Amino acid sequence: MLWRAVRLLLRIAGWLLTPLVVTVAAAIGATIGLVVAPHFTPYAALGVTLGLGFLGAVAGLLAWATLLRDNPELQHVLAVTPAGVPTADAVDQLMHPSHVPPPPDHDEGPAR
Repeated sequence: MLWRAVRLLLRIAGWLLTPLVVTVAAAIGATIGLVVAPHFTPYAALGVTLGLGFLGAVAGLLAWATLLRDNPELQHVLAVTPAGVPTADAVDQLMHPSHVPPPPDHDEGPAR
């Protein structure tokens, strides 16, 4: 049961990488905007910060989508299609596992 919960948690975390990547890229873009913002009026600085945050988010999303589309190994690990959508088989397996793997054997050394 614990193994299934860990697999489910890791798979969901993998599926949430896309919004995480976009959020980090937007934050980096907004930070760059804040660095150059003192050179503008307050409203222009706000616009620059928002604009660079948006551009960072778009660039991060495009880079992540390209990486995901061009890397079949990453698609397999995250159980997603090239478009980044979780596969139906992965969702079905996680929600209704037909085969629960046995727990690993703990080798306690030679028998006495």
